[in-house]
Amino acid sequence: MRIIDIHTHAWPDAVAPAAIASLERMGTLSAHYDGTVAGLETEMRASGVSVSVIQPVATKPGQVRSINAWAASLRSDNLVAFGAMHPDVEDPAAEVAHMAALGLRGIKLHPEHQDFTPDEARLAPLYEAAIAHDMTVFFHAGADELHGTIHGTPKAFANVLDAFPQMRVVLAHLGGFMVWNEVAEVLVGRNVYLDTAYTLGHLPDADFVEILHAHGAEKVLFGSDGPWTDAAVETAWLRRLPLADGVIEAVLGGNAAKLLAL
Repeated sequence: MRIIDIHTHAWPDAVAPAAIASLERMGTLSAHYDGTVAGLETEMRASGVSVSVIQPVATKPGQVRSINAWAASLRSDNLVAFGAMHPDVEDPAAEVAHMAALGLRGIKLHPEHQDFTPDEARLAPLYEAAIAHDMTVFFHAGADELHGTIHGTPKAFANVLDAFPQMRVVLAHLGGFMVWNEVAEVLVGRNVYLDTAYTLGHLPDADFVEILHAHGAEKVLFGSDGPWTDAAVETAWLRRLPLADGVIEAVLGGNAAKLLAL
């Protein structure tokens, strides 16, 4: 069985040491690999992950082009790259078109790092371009270890889904880190993918299983949020849950394979 990790992070070799050190200083995070692509690939071999999807984050609009050029260079049999986007990019439609031309498979947005609310009207051109270019939009959802805000609320994402029903959306952290009660109220059952990143051990197992079944296991994707968790520990935890073998296989890789046409 192929394990596909929809949610990983890596940085260029020259940037990775400082990025990891800075993020570890800012909060309670502790890296399980060094933040380089080679470190990620070593982690993949150790944990049995076949394909990792790298989700880069641009903290400034001016970083978008350079990050995406680097991300596009990573494409291989075992790596898939989404592109970085920032809500303050001057011409989001042109930028999404450029990302698509580079062969990037989707767009990563982070409401907390980038200080925006997902249902702001100014994001409409970005979302329309994502639909036009058949790009998946991947959001950090809910609280964040490094910020005191929660801009990416389940209600805000529900508004986005209502306004842009054709957009293919993945919400990290099972729809909203630390706001899973609201996820159950307004997102469960909607046409949106949820990933498992940074939920196991934070959300009680019984609640995780309940949300998975209520939402539909076919719309749940394995994500480690590496380097911030150990993928081997995460996959082992999932396998211990009271889930049918077919559900485990779908979550660990089958659903992502369909989503990414792998």
